[in-house]
Amino acid sequence: MIKVVLVAILLALSPLAQAERVFEGEKVVEIFNSQDFEANLAKAEEGDVRAQYLVGAAYLYGLEAQEVEVDHEQGRYWLEKAADQGAAEAYSELARIYRSGMGVEKDASKYEEYLAEAGERGMRSRKLELLDLYRDGDPELNIEPDEDKYIYWLQVTAEDGLTISMENLAVRYRQGRGVERDLEKSFEWIMRAVELDELSAQRMAGEYYQKGMVVEQDLVKAYMMYDLGGGPGIEAKQAVAERMTEEQIEEAIARSWQWQLEHGKIRPSSNGYRYQPDVSDLEPLSLTPESDQ
Repeated sequence: MIKVVLVAILLALSPLAQAERVFEGEKVVEIFNSQDFEANLAKAEEGDVRAQYLVGAAYLYGLEAQEVEVDHEQGRYWLEKAADQGAAEAYSELARIYRSGMGVEKDASKYEEYLAEAGERGMRSRKLELLDLYRDGDPELNIEPDEDKYIYWLQVTAEDGLTISMENLAVRYRQGRGVERDLEKSFEWIMRAVELDELSAQRMAGEYYQKGMVVEQDLVKAYMMYDLGGGPGIEAKQAVAERMTEEQIEEAIARSWQWQLEHGKIRPSSNGYRYQPDVSDLEPLSLTPESDQ
């Protein structure tokens, strides 16, 4: 009895049961179009999750090369089979079915359910769709904007490395809008976007250093960040420069150039530097709050 329970627990916790993209990193459209439908149908009947998805998609959209006609009911049947095994791609298609009403009545609750399952299982496009859905709502399906769910998916997409989500989350923490106000978390998300070379985040970071928010006020780092942010940050950089010595400006330019070289992200404006800094002897610059305490 104990062994049976243990096996059940292990199955429940398996990656396939929990979350998995069965075509991770593969060109699924090419695989779909070039499939051997009859062979996949046999595999699907034996429980092969990839085959179940391909067969389901073939029925859902039709596959002229294999003489498979559209059959929404059969498509939904096989996609549900694949979804039961945790296939993110199958959940994604099921969400589309209930969003568009492909052989069924449109169903907002099922659309949301399947969309969330696809997102949780790693479908980035579906995560972005969830982000838009809960920010703006969907009048056609009578889905209202949902602040809590929007913040959740904002966090998820930020953790995934989407810089616009990092910035939006930073703004939320700074303003205390939808989350508890937390300038440290705001700065943390800004700097994560900075490291991914998001220009607007670099300009935001410049303001934190300029005003001494969370970090100690540091005009050199503020100028450096405005310089990296370019464009709209020029006026802010000029305003900061009015409060700096020539030596500080020179260091700020050198630090900006150092960052560009280290990250392989050269700014066109660097050709116009009034200094051509030698950064070979500069120690690496830490931009974390800990370094300022």
